[in-house]
Amino acid sequence: MAIVQNRLLELLRDDLNGHVANALVNVDGQVKTYPIFKTSINGMKVTKYIYLDDVQAQGQIQAASLVDSTGNALATKPLSITKGDSGLLIAFEFEVKVEVSTS
Repeated sequence: MAIVQNRLLELLRDDLNGHVANALVNVDGQVKTYPIFKTSINGMKVTKYIYLDDVQAQGQIQAASLVDSTGNALATKPLSITKGDSGLLIAFEFEVKVEVSTS
């Protein structure tokens, strides 16, 4: 059985991190583009944060998606949040794990 080395996991984590360009957020049925506010890498976990300030968006937040540089959705999070005049932080957390087949 093969033993996966940490370096492979680091490469996969960094590759995942590098593909996320920005976010699309559905507010009251209108999709708007938002930048990635912050990225946190902790071990094999990558967390991407999207921040909607008190002015940018108000209303029903229906979904958020992380997209690549050509606009392809990489991850989508269905939401049902009524956003008023305070900020909102949306987080996408990924953890890289690899299982080796025994066959």
